[in-house]
Amino acid sequence: MKTKTLFLTCLLLGFFMTQLSAQSLKKGAVVAVSTYEMILNPDVSMNQFLDFYINKYIPEFEKNFPGVKEYVMLGDRGENKNKIGGILVFESVAVRDKYYPKEDGTESEIATAATKKMEAINAEMSRFIVAGSRKTYTDWIIK
Repeated sequence: MKTKTLFLTCLLLGFFMTQLSAQSLKKGAVVAVSTYEMILNPDVSMNQFLDFYINKYIPEFEKNFPGVKEYVMLGDRGENKNKIGGILVFESVAVRDKYYPKEDGTESEIATAATKKMEAINAEMSRFIVAGSRKTYTDWIIK
C-alpha cells in the first residue's frame, strides 16, 4: 500500500512539475507590462470587474490574438496600490510586431481585424467601466 501511495504521489508531483515548466518564459519572448487607470461604474466592484476580465475578456483576447498570453494584476503595495496592471506575453518580437509594429501603439491590419472580432466583449466591458487608459508601459525582451 505504501509503495502504491508513493508511486501515485511521485506521478502527481511529476505531472505538476511539467505543468509549471510549461508556463516558464522562453528566451526571446516579449513581456509588455502596463499600468492602467480605470474608473468603474458606480454599481460595479473591483472584484466584479476582475471576475469579468479574467474569466471572459482574457480568454476572448487570447483566442483572437494567437501567440499572446494576457495576465491582469492588482497593485497590493506601493504607488500603484489598488490599481490595475496588465502583462502581455508575446512569444517573440516577431509576434509582438505582427500586432503592434510601431512603438507608438499603432495596430497592424491583423490586430485591427482581431480587435474587430472582440467588439461584443468590448461592449460588454462598458457595463463595468466608465473610462480607462494606459498610464505606463514597457516592453521587456527575455534574454
